[in-house]
Amino acid sequence: MKLVNFAKGAVAAAAITSVVLAGMLLRSPRGRAQDEDDDSLRIKQGLDIAPVPLNLEGKSPYQIDLVGLGSYWVNAVSDCNFCHTSGGPPNFNFLARHNPYFLFQGPKKTNPTTYLAGGTPFSTALPFNVGPGLPYGSYLGPVIVSRNLTPNKYGLPEGGKTLSQFMQVMRTGVDQDHIHPTCKTPLPQPSPPFCIPPPVDGSRLQVMPWPDFQDMSDHDIEAIYEYLSAIPCIDNKTSTPPAGAPNELRNDCGQD
Repeated sequence: MKLVNFAKGAVAAAAITSVVLAGMLLRSPRGRAQDEDDDSLRIKQGLDIAPVPLNLEGKSPYQIDLVGLGSYWVNAVSDCNFCHTSGGPPNFNFLARHNPYFLFQGPKKTNPTTYLAGGTPFSTALPFNVGPGLPYGSYLGPVIVSRNLTPNKYGLPEGGKTLSQFMQVMRTGVDQDHIHPTCKTPLPQPSPPFCIPPPVDGSRLQVMPWPDFQDMSDHDIEAIYEYLSAIPCIDNKTSTPPAGAPNELRNDCGQD
């Protein structure tokens, strides 16, 4: 399972690299000249490829365009669901018999019941020695679990984040939920519970590639936020939540 998690993380990191390359292109004079046309193409593509029904009720044409652009970044470039799915093996984020990595499967189809609902566990192994007697490459910290990104009953992504809060996460990687703070006492008995040993900064999200996302424009980050506000709410009752945060994956979808 640990190897699978690291493989998923590696593939996700490779996908994020394409975001950075795209940003480099748009910074060039030719990229800026084509930006408006490229956005219209991305908006259409994003709306076409959204793997779940979108709630566009009450949204202005500008907001609908943002939803389409956000879908393009989330689904066509970054593949956020690869890490934030609540699905498990053997198909993870795909429907059964629609996993493109397997032989003799149908065309890829995302499982809408697990889409961006969080719960994927990532084992911890960082390339430095964090304490006496520990081998190089060890990291005795908590398993990190991806968050539920779906909106709550009010349409606020990640269970209630405002746009300004979402921007702060994307720009700085700050963990606004404070799930795994930096340990205040050394190994082998660190505290508080579920803390991350220094020199790792527990106030920052350790799996999410926010150092790449922070270079995106405000417009693109707002588009991702608007898209996440339009997808279905999922109250993740099945995935194992982060240690010390038993309700982290739960979501108020306004259902009885």
